[in-house]
Amino acid sequence: MKLSSFLLLNWLLLAWNTHDVAPKEVLITGKVTVSTVKEVTYTIPHRGIFHWALKASVPVDAQGNFQIKIPCEQTSIVAIGGADQTKKILILSPGEHHKLNLGADKDEDFFEAKGPNEEGQELFQALPNPGFVQVAAGKYFKDTVISEIKSKIAAEKAKDLEPFMALLKAKKITQAFFELVKADRDCYYATMQAQIVWVKLLRTDPDKIKTFSPAYQSWFAETLREYPISSKSLICSFWWQEYAYTYQGVSIYMDKDFDPKQHEERYKNETAHTFKMKDAPKRFSGEFLEYFQFSYLYSACLQKEYEKELIALVEQFKQQYPQSPFSKYLQPLVDPIVEYHLAQAAGFSDQYQFVENYANLNSLEEALQPFKGKKLYIDVWATWCGPCKAEFAHKEGLKKLLAEKGYDILYISIDEPDRDEAWKGMIKYYKLEGNHLRTNKNFNSDLREIFDQGGALSIPWYLIVNEEGKIVTTKAKRPSNLKGLEGQL
Repeated sequence: MKLSSFLLLNWLLLAWNTHDVAPKEVLITGKVTVSTVKEVTYTIPHRGIFHWALKASVPVDAQGNFQIKIPCEQTSIVAIGGADQTKKILILSPGEHHKLNLGADKDEDFFEAKGPNEEGQELFQALPNPGFVQVAAGKYFKDTVISEIKSKIAAEKAKDLEPFMALLKAKKITQAFFELVKADRDCYYATMQAQIVWVKLLRTDPDKIKTFSPAYQSWFAETLREYPISSKSLICSFWWQEYAYTYQGVSIYMDKDFDPKQHEERYKNETAHTFKMKDAPKRFSGEFLEYFQFSYLYSACLQKEYEKELIALVEQFKQQYPQSPFSKYLQPLVDPIVEYHLAQAAGFSDQYQFVENYANLNSLEEALQPFKGKKLYIDVWATWCGPCKAEFAHKEGLKKLLAEKGYDILYISIDEPDRDEAWKGMIKYYKLEGNHLRTNKNFNSDLREIFDQGGALSIPWYLIVNEEGKIVTTKAKRPSNLKGLEGQL
């Protein structure tokens, strides 16, 4: 065989075993080592923008293998994860092929990425990731000398970037990878500085907002000059959303015509979201305005407070941006809000019982008096508690189990009195058949003593009470763990 023919044959064999990657696409192939993980989720960057909502998933085959093709026009941040593990963040560029190994169970949690910028990916995983920058900024809230705070933050940022600069110099990461890491760190620490100003502002007496520290106002303005909110590189950062929310919040408070009492009334009258959406064009424009408004509406709907104003605001967004790729992610969140308000027209049937004189009950012991002779499963919740409401998805299985074991259910809300209408509305919406009461201040304090965590109270919280009205367990299993609960009843 001639040498040229031999080389051609080898090239064809190599091509046969190599995955083709389109120029504006990233290919990810990998293996999941946990049998319970049936799919791998991933986010899809839009013009380089990252958002948790922009996601899709692919199935994992019987051998644990998966393949993902992600549209990617520029170097972008992408989150990858199995259903049972923490999401991991990668920086990907068009035309790349990455190989992943995912694993997670009680004893093991690992994420291995092989491919371009491998060492950089590993370092990127190790960067501070507090969930919210405000958490990381907390260590500076008591500091008062701005120059010292700035110096400490600059040192933190330099420490983060130093190893990436070494990798770039050694040509172990690309320039595009490094630039996105730098933009991400710029946005992270810009958000930290803005958050420090925001918290100082929130802790200021409302009557003294007009005279808020000129030094902090100047520092906030300096931060915006150095890290513009309309920067095309910063908007690609994982942290831009928090930076934008903080920027709007501080800017509203610093406006000359800001009225603290009027602002507070907006929350009571459920017009705060409308106000912030109308305010947004003062602060953002173009794609930054579109992304901010989408991100704001998505977060507001996700809270499941079911504010009616959000229905109209989402519709306005869809009309304002008829071609927006973000609209399809909003509609599934606003549909339940529409359903919620339709449900409010219905009254309560006999399946819903409110404990008599509940507003004047001052302790759990008092509340249990009418239930003597009955076994109870108690659900302590609140309308603002997301995890509480997530547990309601298991109410049918819970209802069946409690009936089999001879238990009644008592839902105890710790909402404030001004949430009375929302409380009863959510009882209707979630179809929480059973007994209900809402605590007053004394009752709430009594529950905190029973919870016995130094005055703290974590919800959702579940208790089991016997026929004598005595608490059998203060740590009952959740409805989502029916098998564990069955063993306790």
